[in-house]
Amino acid sequence: MKRFARLLAILNAGVLLGTAGSPPSPSPSEQEIGLHAGRGYFDGNARQVVYYDHVVVTNAQGRLACERLTINLPPAGAADSHPTNAVAETNLDIIFVDSKGQTNHLTADRGTYDYSVVNAVTNETFTFSGHATNDSPQAVFSGEPLVWDNIRNRFDFGRHVDMQIKVKSNSGGTNASPFNILK
Repeated sequence: MKRFARLLAILNAGVLLGTAGSPPSPSPSEQEIGLHAGRGYFDGNARQVVYYDHVVVTNAQGRLACERLTINLPPAGAADSHPTNAVAETNLDIIFVDSKGQTNHLTADRGTYDYSVVNAVTNETFTFSGHATNDSPQAVFSGEPLVWDNIRNRFDFGRHVDMQIKVKSNSGGTNASPFNILK
C-alpha cells in the first residue's frame, strides 16, 4: 500500500501538474506511471482532476482500474504536493505487489485515499467499501469497510469480517489442518 501511496503522489507531481502546465523535471525517486481514461478534465478553481470512462492507472508495483477517479490537489503554492484526497468509484479493481514481493488483488465499489498533515502529524489512509475484498497469498478477507492506515502499517477489517486463511501443509499443499495457524 505504501507503494500505491507513492503512485498517487507521482500522479500529482507528474501527470496532474502536466495537465495544468509544463511538468516538473523528474527526480531520481520518481518512476514511470501510465494513465488511460476515456475522458477527463482539470478544474483549476476546485483544484481537482477527474478521469472517467474505463480508468486504468499503472506503475511497476501494480494496476488500479475503475470507472471514475477524482483527485483533489493541495492548494496552489502548498509546500506539500500530495493529493489531499482521491476517490476511485465503480468496479474498483487493484492488483499490487506488497513490500514482501507478493501479489494482492483488492476489489470494491469505492476506494478513498485521504492524506493530511495536522500539527506535524501525518495521516494517510485508504478506505475500501462496497463488497470490499482483498485476496493475498495468506488469506482472502472482506469487511465493511476495509481501512489501510499507511502510517501505522495497520489493516482494519471493519464490520462483518469474513476471512479464509490459506494454510500450507508440510508437503506444500493447502489442505492442512487449520490448527497449524495457532502454532
